[in-house]
Amino acid sequence: MRSEAEQSPATAREDLNGLPPLGREDVSTHLPIRQVAFVVTERCNLRCTYCYEAFKNKRRRPFPPGEIKRRIESELLADNGFEYIWFIFFGGEPLLRFDTIRDVVEWTQARHWPGKRYRFMIETNATLLDDAKKRWLAERKDDVILSVSLDGSKAAHDRNRSNSYDKVIRHAPFLRETWPTQPVKMTIGPETIADAYEGVVSVAEHGLNAEFDVLFENVWGDRESERRFVRIWADQLAHLVEFYAARPDLPRPSVLSRKLHHLYNVPLSFRRTTCGAGHEVTCFSPDGQEYPCFRFSPLVVSNPIQNLDSAPVRRNLRCASCPFEKICTSCEGHNYEANGSIYERTDFHCNFFKISMLASAEMSLRDRPIENPGSALEGLPVSARVDEMRRLLAIRLVNDECGPVLDWAKQEATAH
Repeated sequence: MRSEAEQSPATAREDLNGLPPLGREDVSTHLPIRQVAFVVTERCNLRCTYCYEAFKNKRRRPFPPGEIKRRIESELLADNGFEYIWFIFFGGEPLLRFDTIRDVVEWTQARHWPGKRYRFMIETNATLLDDAKKRWLAERKDDVILSVSLDGSKAAHDRNRSNSYDKVIRHAPFLRETWPTQPVKMTIGPETIADAYEGVVSVAEHGLNAEFDVLFENVWGDRESERRFVRIWADQLAHLVEFYAARPDLPRPSVLSRKLHHLYNVPLSFRRTTCGAGHEVTCFSPDGQEYPCFRFSPLVVSNPIQNLDSAPVRRNLRCASCPFEKICTSCEGHNYEANGSIYERTDFHCNFFKISMLASAEMSLRDRPIENPGSALEGLPVSARVDEMRRLLAIRLVNDECGPVLDWAKQEATAH
């Protein structure tokens, strides 16, 4: 392994100033962000009801720290157009390999990487946090971020995540103080969809923000069962619109802030995959193999794929005619698992997404109300006027296209 000049962690952190949040690109420069995930272990200490890692705990091989360092060095020295890199520790439960994470982070911080800015993220259930780990993380809070799963209220979280709520929520003060803008991840399935509003409120009462959405998988039952769940989802989001409208300082979750303006102005950076799998995103398994994303790896699927160019090209015709296809929250890994093609989208969550589009339109109107559309454009610079016209057109499109889904969901309530 090539040796690099020594540099103190404090100096290394100075190079991180301005690193944008985890996402596909830096919104200020439109430069792509590289996401490199390491499955440091396939073992996990929980048995979550909705876990899609069908093959976890089957293989016990750990990811050698030296191999992770080699991959990090390769990424940070590469002339590949990526200035920003997020290194993500994934599992299983990565804190089972905390010694490896600490070793890799400290090794990386002790070296100088010209021309690159980076951070680390640990995707964790937080049940294994202790005082020693928290002290180490607090010392590196600008460099290492925890992404914690917390499924809302105690009842919902315990139902989903092996009765682990008390082991997680006790760390809420630490999470709030160390990374005040980092949301927790809240997953919503059939058993907890009716508790979504209560869950978000519960998270907020602990001073945390929540990012949440329904499961993409085929878990919503037959047509009548789906109708009932869509109706519940619409009711929960209506309550959440009121909740956030009354609290303008709270960050809006993605489910209530869909990119309506992209319906008429999709950035050129939108490519064949909505998440960047295989280009902006890559994943390394413990045996050193590289995959476009962990959802294409042996951890998740029985037929792993390493090159998306070899994936069959088929489209879901229902999606091809949908005006929201280009901003729909589709998962290429799940598409491949369910349909054998990253392009043939699953549509199990389609109606739920359309309900969230309606909620996003309503949230947009609450945040920026319009009394007279004509006067709303007066006095605005040309660019702002164009943006506002796009917003208004998008809101109208959403109401026209998604309103019938809400009407369909409510019919069931009338029939019974």
